[in-house]
Amino acid sequence: MINNKVSKAVRLAIAFGAASTAILASTVVSAEEKTEVERIQVTGSKIKRIAATAPTPVVVISRVELENAGVSNVNDFLSEMPAAEVGLSPENSNNYIYANGLNTTDLRGLGSSRTLVLVNGRRFIGGSAGDNTVDLNNIATSMIERIEISTGGASAVYGADAVAGVVNIITRTSFDGIEIDAATTRPFEGGGEQTFASLVLGKEFDGGGFIFNYDFADQKQMAKRDKSWWYDNPVSSVPNPNNTSGKDGIPANIPYEGKKHFGLYDESSEFDLGGKKWTFDDNLALRPYDIGSGYLPSDPTSSVYKYYGDEFKDGIEEGDNEFFRTPLTRHTFNFAGNYEINDNHRLSFDTVYSRSSAFGQSTPVFWRSLKIRKDNAFIKQDLRDLMKENSAESITMRRSSEDFGPRKYDQERSTFRTSIGLDGYIDDNWSYSTYFQHGRLKQDTKWYGEVVGALSGCAPINFLGNPQHSAEAIDYISTVATAEHGGTQTSFGATVTGDVYELPAGPIGTAFSFEWRRDSAYEEPGTGIRKGIIFGNSGLAYSGAINVKEYAAEIIVPLVADQAWAQEVNLELAYRYMNYSSTGSDSAYKVGLTYELNDEIRFRATVAESVRAPNIEELYGAASTQYVTRRDQCAADKIQNTDDKYKANVIKNCAAAGIPKGWMPSQEWQDSGSLEGKLGGNSKLFNEVSKDTIVGFVYTPTWLEGFDITVDYWNFEISDAIYFYNYRSMNENCYRSDSLDNPFCQYFSRDANTLEVNGYLETSMNAATEKKSGVDIESVYDFETSYGEFGFKLTATYVEKYEVNQTGNATDLLVNTGEQEHMRWRARLNTSYEYGDFRAVLVTNYRHSAVDDRNGWNIEQHDYNEIPSYTTFDLSMNYRVLENVDLRFGIQNMFDKTPPRHPLAFEDTNWYDPIGRRATVGVNIKL
Repeated sequence: MINNKVSKAVRLAIAFGAASTAILASTVVSAEEKTEVERIQVTGSKIKRIAATAPTPVVVISRVELENAGVSNVNDFLSEMPAAEVGLSPENSNNYIYANGLNTTDLRGLGSSRTLVLVNGRRFIGGSAGDNTVDLNNIATSMIERIEISTGGASAVYGADAVAGVVNIITRTSFDGIEIDAATTRPFEGGGEQTFASLVLGKEFDGGGFIFNYDFADQKQMAKRDKSWWYDNPVSSVPNPNNTSGKDGIPANIPYEGKKHFGLYDESSEFDLGGKKWTFDDNLALRPYDIGSGYLPSDPTSSVYKYYGDEFKDGIEEGDNEFFRTPLTRHTFNFAGNYEINDNHRLSFDTVYSRSSAFGQSTPVFWRSLKIRKDNAFIKQDLRDLMKENSAESITMRRSSEDFGPRKYDQERSTFRTSIGLDGYIDDNWSYSTYFQHGRLKQDTKWYGEVVGALSGCAPINFLGNPQHSAEAIDYISTVATAEHGGTQTSFGATVTGDVYELPAGPIGTAFSFEWRRDSAYEEPGTGIRKGIIFGNSGLAYSGAINVKEYAAEIIVPLVADQAWAQEVNLELAYRYMNYSSTGSDSAYKVGLTYELNDEIRFRATVAESVRAPNIEELYGAASTQYVTRRDQCAADKIQNTDDKYKANVIKNCAAAGIPKGWMPSQEWQDSGSLEGKLGGNSKLFNEVSKDTIVGFVYTPTWLEGFDITVDYWNFEISDAIYFYNYRSMNENCYRSDSLDNPFCQYFSRDANTLEVNGYLETSMNAATEKKSGVDIESVYDFETSYGEFGFKLTATYVEKYEVNQTGNATDLLVNTGEQEHMRWRARLNTSYEYGDFRAVLVTNYRHSAVDDRNGWNIEQHDYNEIPSYTTFDLSMNYRVLENVDLRFGIQNMFDKTPPRHPLAFEDTNWYDPIGRRATVGVNIKL
């Protein structure tokens, strides 16, 4: 009987997911020496069970896999999983003012806010104030025991935000000894070096143990110009000089290879006068502006975006102050332990403190219309003569003010979290688990290189050329802007689990849970931002909080056992009731079924409803000043150029809004620069709802030992999806809808007399729908030979469909399947070889070919919509040189694969590796 249970547990562990086989098997094999099999708990359910019979797929990533990958941040590994994408990372957050250096994951590409990250089954404080998304920088890599990923149906078990699934990071609870690990990664070219070091020490004793950990990670900045593949021969696009119209079958834009320099905003200022362009030399004397043989083809209606392609002359050099990676430094401390009070009750605790610093960098402050009158005291005679010759009372200059250096957005984040738990047995059947935790986040942001408006105590400054400015002048006009953000999370939870009734097929397992949580956030802008003297932008302080109570129940009902036509059939039910102080009450449910035909084949299916509650920032973010390009969908010229599928609605709705036919905003309104408005939260938001379906099977043939394959079809349909809408989309959607009775018209206003738009709010709304479906495939084959052990693990995801509708109107449905962001296939093949103390792993990562635009593209736009596939190879090796010393060496991106030489992919760091070939060397010492 015991052997049968062990056999079934091992078999189901294999069926549960190939990656988890070793971990779960090790748990149940020890049962051979016991009188009964120990129950385990797996992500996706709070019911402890003999083996992984959950109807939803769970992928387990072991410590060994993380070590083989040579990563210092768990997000670097998760981003290569076919079912996940990068949310934010140092490679794509350089220009995000409040998000530089964040590391977030994104299951299914449905958005990081729809992926719930847990630590030891419990929520972790968000990485950015007002946002629940967890910053993986706060998770020490050397503390991770394993990672369990459950997709679909997780909201009923864990609550809101688990729409796409759950990433549960299991950390070490105790350790005996000392472990030191150090590694460095060096790209073969350019910046981006990384250094990692960790210390783990602990002690295990009769009835308990503790563990202390310190992780240090530092990665350097990497500029675009550090990479010869980018700097020597970049790829972009330019307008096609052969294009004659929008209906001639000739692309409006064509690819362009080679350096391309921005011909405006010179550091010495530039201006037009007398039909020529002028600037100033090193002696501040007037001279003609130099763009070599002339501008590249450009939009004839644009007076700003002009480039030339010769050797760099005047203007801004290609790639100046542009980066592929923002720098990031992390310090993470962990202290955890457990103590067995008696045979039935165990106390545990863990504390985390993390501090990180990062900064983004962009171009220096630029001036688009710097007006210089002819009575300016700095004007020299040569310019005075030129102005007199052209009867000019003033000139209007453009300038890139490198006098103040580049604009840097410095981020300092500190996170503290402590948790205490009590687990144990109530009796032989019922067990319990309780916890209390509190977390705190503080984030300080500084903007360097900013300028302010007129202040008292004027110190004159000369922008006619590039002279050495006085310290008083620099101090007068420049400033460091600041803002402080922060937040807290406090939560309590309790779960009891046990069997309630014995059926012929087995006991009915249950779990009942209660959770209470309070999240709070605040923002305190500095004086410059509050007063609106930083480029005219202003922001206000705010604070907000959300309280939630949740009640949940899970039930597993064994329907059939040990029959000729079925070895096992189980029904699983889960329901969660949630009450939010912000959005009221809501619920989520899951219904799952597992059917084990025999030792080789098992089927599983789940239908579920999940929710995502809007976060504090989306609800209560303070309204800050915003500026946009002036445009109005009801203007006669815009109506004339509107797509035919919208034109009838636009004409009808503009008339219904009281705007006469042929109306145009005044020339004064059109020429008044950017339109001022607000950007902020929306307290009217409510919960998103997702309908989830998963159907799959597991095949473990007895005739091929060491092989198994799982295939799962998944489908998500999200309604009332929360999307952010800017002024342009609000204005267009208002009049393109079937009637004025739509959610968009309320977010901008018009002057009652002139009918011109005089205000707007850019904010989030529950107006969109998303549908995404596909197939996951996972297969493992391991075998032994006299020459060593070989292993193959394939993980792949196929996207069958991805549809988005941001308005709910039938005409706005977008089918984005196969676009670069949602490409058809992603796959990862892990090939391993182990012989004695030596281990080698070759990882192949594949991204399928894609298109940039599946919906609006046509040949009139350009002829480069197709984007080629992309494959990289990583090799790692580990050798135990002494009993307690391991050396490792790895080469990532072995063949130095650069992003596709394609105008729409060449600089994309979300999907492609900009770092290139790099080597990692590390050592691990256990004492």
